[in-house]
Amino acid sequence: MTEHAVVAVSPSERRLIAITVAVATIVIVLDMNIASIALPHMQGSLSASQDQIIWVMTAFFVSQALTTACGGWIAGRIGRRRLYLISLAGLAVTALLAAQSSSLAEIIFWRTLQGALGAPIIPLSQAILLDIYPRERHGQALSIWGIGVMVAPVMGPVVGGWLTDVASWHAIYLLGAPFCVLAFIGTWIWVPASERDTTRRFDWFGFGAFALGLAALQLTLDRGEIKGWFDSGEIVIYAALAALGFYLFVVHSLTTDHPFLPPGLLGDRNLSLGLIFVFLVGMIVFATNVILPLFLQNLAGYPVMMAGFIMAPRGLGSVIGLLFAGWLVNRVDPRLLVLCGFAAIAYSSWELSIMTMDVSMGHFIIASVFNGAGTGLVWVPLTTLAFATLAPHHRNEAANLWALVRTYGSAVGISILSNLQSSTRTEVSARLTEHVHPYNPMMNEPYLPDLWSLDELTGLARLAREIARQGAMMGYIADFTLLLGIIFATMPFLVFLRVRPMRTR
Repeated sequence: MTEHAVVAVSPSERRLIAITVAVATIVIVLDMNIASIALPHMQGSLSASQDQIIWVMTAFFVSQALTTACGGWIAGRIGRRRLYLISLAGLAVTALLAAQSSSLAEIIFWRTLQGALGAPIIPLSQAILLDIYPRERHGQALSIWGIGVMVAPVMGPVVGGWLTDVASWHAIYLLGAPFCVLAFIGTWIWVPASERDTTRRFDWFGFGAFALGLAALQLTLDRGEIKGWFDSGEIVIYAALAALGFYLFVVHSLTTDHPFLPPGLLGDRNLSLGLIFVFLVGMIVFATNVILPLFLQNLAGYPVMMAGFIMAPRGLGSVIGLLFAGWLVNRVDPRLLVLCGFAAIAYSSWELSIMTMDVSMGHFIIASVFNGAGTGLVWVPLTTLAFATLAPHHRNEAANLWALVRTYGSAVGISILSNLQSSTRTEVSARLTEHVHPYNPMMNEPYLPDLWSLDELTGLARLAREIARQGAMMGYIADFTLLLGIIFATMPFLVFLRVRPMRTR
């Protein structure tokens, strides 16, 4: 294997470049997360159902994933630095336009464009850092970069909740614009230009088939619960298009000389396993970012600003986990750190799966801190392991594929958990309603007439609200139970990751 060639920069320039890409990463992660705290307010303002308002998040993630798929080729054609600058400028403009949205269709459109324009930032940030740091310091470099990934979840809920409370949800989309300007200036001054590859051909057919499969699958997941799944012709068409897209992609990739995904990528065992793990991390981390604010505001009854403060310790736990991981990644087996991280996330999911609507703030915060710390512990060693055995000439494509899989995992996770919550809510509510009749002895208890009287409209209305609340609560419990099962099913596969001996300087 060819040794990693480090881009020649001075130590001071290296630090400034690291700060610049961390700031850029904060921008895109803010855009990923900040909308989640305001979803209940957006839902009321835009007259949308919970299933519809979720599209504000999934549209962003899907467009980001699809653009990431061709980001490596675009970076080669126009230059990595130039693409980085275009992405930052595009994020700033779409942030201003998203803030002016007055309908669900508008905000979904601008969020889709925002996701597409911001897609190259994370993989390019990762590739830039890996190029300016020697291999033995990749863990340290990724931990610095990861702070940018995790600072935003600390800052986003608090500031987003405050802006929503004192102004409106429109204001949250303006938050990233100043960071875009700072990162643009830093990139213009310090980030070195990379070599351009104008001779490399892009597999447009393979990309088109792949994009068709991803987009159609996401539409199937997003609209399946609303339309009754395969009882609907619309869902059957989406599922058929998804199957066709993936089939054409696989067949084409096996028969063309220049496939969209180079065979050497998935031939690397560490990267292939790492992609599975990072897909699940995307499901667990970002899907949870959407579920928790909805629970806190819609069921637990917290105002938006308080919900933001309750969510912030989760991001703080992520920063602590990242710092520990960056310090230990070259001192212990990285697989052990990933295992400990998944164990912390599993404990958090278990605590959240047994909560009730009167869960205390302290109990919720402790579970959230474990969730964040586990995520931070997983991120650095998992990325280090995935790239440890990969040939350097595959690094740009691998970084883009890594970001694509993580991002698409987020969209899939949000859809699956939203659908599970909705179906469980409907099923539990229907079962509870079956017991609401005059012949049920419990409905004739002395204390019921004042609250849930079957003979008064106010009593029936209160009873209907309580049944809906209990159904929704069971839906959230089902979500965290599913996440717990996914984590336990995944952890044993860590033993198949190979550890590459790290050199000391």
